[in-house]
Amino acid sequence: MSDVNKDASEKVFQENFVQELKKYKWDAPDELNGNKQKVTVADLINHWRHELNRINVDQLEGVELTDNEFKQVLAKVSQISNSYEAAKLLAIEESKGKIDGIFRDDRLPGVTRQQITLTIFKKAEVSGGDSSYKIAREVSTKNGNRFDIILLINGLPLINIEQKRTDKTLDEAFGQFIRYYRDGEYTNNFMAFSQMMVVTSEIETRYFATPKTIDDFNPSFEFHWSDKDNKIINDWRKIIGTFLMIPMAHQMVGDYLVIDEAESEENRRHMLMRPYQVYALQAVELASFGLDNEGKVPHGGFVWHTTGSGKTITSFKTALFLSTRAGFDKVIFLVDRRELDSKTIRDFKAYAAYEPVTVDETKATYQLKKQLKTSKRGIVVTTTFKLNSLVKDLEEAYDESLRDKKFVFIIDEAHRTTMGQMMGTIQHHFKKHGLFYGFTGTPLFDENHVKGQVNEKSEVIDTTEKLFGPKLHQYTIDEAIADGNVLGFHVDYLNTGEFKSYDDLRDKLIEERYNDNPILVRKEVEREVQAMSELEVEKEASKKKILVYQDETHIPRVVTEILENWDSQSQQGEFNAILTVAYKNRVLAYYNEFKKQLDEQGKQLNIAMTFSFGNENDPTNIPPETIKMMFEDYAKFTGIEFVVGDKKHGEDMYFEDVVERATRGGSGRNKTNIDLVIVADQLLTGYDSKRINTLYVDRPLELHGLIQAYSRTNRVFGKSKEFGSIINFQYPRITESTVDSALELYGSGGESSLAIVDLYETAVKKLNIKVKEKISTLSDPTAWTVIKYDEKAKDKFKLAFVNAANQLNLVEQYY
Repeated sequence: MSDVNKDASEKVFQENFVQELKKYKWDAPDELNGNKQKVTVADLINHWRHELNRINVDQLEGVELTDNEFKQVLAKVSQISNSYEAAKLLAIEESKGKIDGIFRDDRLPGVTRQQITLTIFKKAEVSGGDSSYKIAREVSTKNGNRFDIILLINGLPLINIEQKRTDKTLDEAFGQFIRYYRDGEYTNNFMAFSQMMVVTSEIETRYFATPKTIDDFNPSFEFHWSDKDNKIINDWRKIIGTFLMIPMAHQMVGDYLVIDEAESEENRRHMLMRPYQVYALQAVELASFGLDNEGKVPHGGFVWHTTGSGKTITSFKTALFLSTRAGFDKVIFLVDRRELDSKTIRDFKAYAAYEPVTVDETKATYQLKKQLKTSKRGIVVTTTFKLNSLVKDLEEAYDESLRDKKFVFIIDEAHRTTMGQMMGTIQHHFKKHGLFYGFTGTPLFDENHVKGQVNEKSEVIDTTEKLFGPKLHQYTIDEAIADGNVLGFHVDYLNTGEFKSYDDLRDKLIEERYNDNPILVRKEVEREVQAMSELEVEKEASKKKILVYQDETHIPRVVTEILENWDSQSQQGEFNAILTVAYKNRVLAYYNEFKKQLDEQGKQLNIAMTFSFGNENDPTNIPPETIKMMFEDYAKFTGIEFVVGDKKHGEDMYFEDVVERATRGGSGRNKTNIDLVIVADQLLTGYDSKRINTLYVDRPLELHGLIQAYSRTNRVFGKSKEFGSIINFQYPRITESTVDSALELYGSGGESSLAIVDLYETAVKKLNIKVKEKISTLSDPTAWTVIKYDEKAKDKFKLAFVNAANQLNLVEQYY
C-alpha cells in the first residue's frame, strides 16, 4: 500500500496473521516491525548483512564483512535485473545460492583468503540447518510505497504478502504489486530477490511467482492453495498452517520452484508448482519408499492429472527428487514417441539447467545401456521402444548386468503404453527392484474396453491401474477448469448438408421400415419413429446407410465452412488450428481441397499437413512426388527446404519444424507461422501450444482419445482466449453423446460438466443480465459524483462493471 496509515481492521488482521505465522517457526522481531518504528528496505539490507556474516562464518574466517566488502555485495545485487535472474542466482551451485568474486580488504587480522564466495540460500536446509525465518512488516521504500508483510529466509525477501480487508477484492492487491513493480521496487535492487507474491484477505488467498517483467503480470497465473483432494483453502489460518508454514514456505521458493531456461528468451521464467503438482510429487515419493503403507513396501502407481495441467513439470520435479534421493541407481523417463522424446529432452534440459542433476538423452541402444550402467546419478530420457529393444538384446545375450539395478521408471502419456506388450516386457525384466510410475491425463479404465495384454500370470492388463498400480493422486479436467488452470471447451456439432433435418431423416426411416416390411401398420411405424430422439434417429439412419458422409461432397463443404469463418475463428490470424481426419489419404484430400478453394478465392493461408511417414513396406505410404509437393509448398512461406527421401534431413526435420512453428500462432502474427495443421493422429496428444484455439474434427473420437485431442485447444493464454473451440463435422448427435460419455468418465459428467461452456444464446442472455445489474448501480451516468466518495456504492459499481466486461469478453469469442 502507499505510505498512509492502515485502518483498525487491517491492523488487526495483520497482527493476527503474524501471530499465526509465529506458531509455525517464523520469528517477528520488533526491529522489523514497521508498526512500532519506521522500517525501510535499507533496514532489511542491514539485517541481511548480519545473516550473511552468520551463515558464512567459516568462509569469512570469523571476520565479518567490512563496509567496503559489503558494498561489493550490493553492487552485485544491483545487477540482478529481475526475479528470474535472482532465481538462477539462488540455485546456481548444486541448489545453493551464492555470490562470488568478493575481494577481502587488505591486512584483516586472521584472514588468509583474498577472494571469497558467499552462500546466501540453501534449498535443502528447510526447517533446520543454517536457515532463519523472520517476518518484516510495513516496510517503507524510497518511492513512498510500503510493503505489508515480507517473509525473510536467511534475510532474503523471498515471499511478499499484500493484505486486504474483507470488503476489498484481491484484484486490488494484485494491482498494487503491479504498481510497485512499475515504480521499480523489484528490479536491480535487493527486492529483486522476491520469488513469490501472495495476496490475501480473511476470506481468500492467491499466490503467484514474482513476474520477470511488468508485462508478465497475468491474473491467469494466480493460484489458490488447495488440500490433497483439490479443495481450495481460503481460511487464512489454514493457509498459514499448510502453505506458509515452515518447512513448506521454504520448499515453495526452493524445492517447488522451477527455472525454465527455455531456448527462446521470451519463454524463460521461473514458475511455482501448483498444489496438485506438489501433492502428486509427494505421493510418488512416499510410494517409492513404502511410507504410505504399514508394511513399508515400495510400490508403483499412477498420477492422473488432466491434460494441460502441467504434467511435464510435475514429472520432471518427481524425477529430480528421486534422482537425488539415496537408494536409487537411476531415474528413467520413458516417452512413447520420438517427437515427444526430443521435446521432453528440450524441456527437461531447460528445467535442469540450475539443478544438481544431469539429463541424458540416448541416440542408440548401446548408448542407453552405457548410461544405465554408469554410477552417475541423473535422469535418462528415452523411448519405450528403445528400452524395449535394449531389454530384448540383454535377454538374448543372457546379460544380467541391469536386471538387479534399483531403477525408477517414470512414464509419460501412460495411457498409450497400456495397450502394448513393450511395457510388460520392460516391467518383467526389472521386476525385482524396478518401480514404475505412470503420468497421464486420461487413464484407461474398464469403460475404455481396450484389448490390453496378458502377463506371465495369465492376467489381462487392460487398465492403467492394472499396469502401474494404485492411483496416487488425481486432478480432473473439471477441477482444472474450476481452478483456471485450463480452459473449458465450446463444442459445435455441424450438419454440413448430408441431411436436411431430423424430421426429414424420420420420414426416410419410416419409408425404409415400411418398405422392408409392408405388413406393418404404417401408423404404428410412424408413431415409433416419431417417438425416437434425435440421437436414436441419427444412429438408425447411419446403420441403415440413410445418413452417409461421402468425401467427394463432404470435404469441399467442410473446407468452405472453415474458410468462411476463418478470420473470426482465428481472431484475424492471432491463433491457429488443427484439423484432424481419419487416414493419410484424407489428410492429403483435405490439403488439396484447401489449396483449390484458396486459389479460387485468391486468399493465402499457411497450411501444413503431417502424418506418419511409415516405412517402405507400408501400403498406406504417401508417394514421394506428393511429399515433394508438400515440402515445396511449405518452403514458400517458411523459406526452409527439406530433402525428400532423406529421413533425417527431410521427414524428421520437417515434422520437428511443423511442431515448433505451429506453437507460434497464425500468420497474422508472423507471415512464416502456420495457420492450420491437417493431421490424422499426430499432434493429438502430448503437444502443447497456447496459441491453438480451435480443433476441427472430421472423424470419430472416443473417451480418452477425444479428451486428449480436445485438450490441444484449452491452454490458458489471456483474455483473448476464453475457451478452446471444437467444431465437429460428422454425426452431430452421435458425437455429442460421445462427448458427454467422455466428460462423464474424465470430468464430472455430461452437459453439467464445467468442460463445456455456455451456448451462444445462453451467453448473450447472461450478458444482458450483467449489463442490467451494472446499469442499476449507476442508472444516471452524470451522477457519478454521488458514488465517488461512497465506498460501498463505488465497490458495487466496480464489481458489476467487471462482471459485465468479463461476460462481454466471453460473448465476443463467438464472433
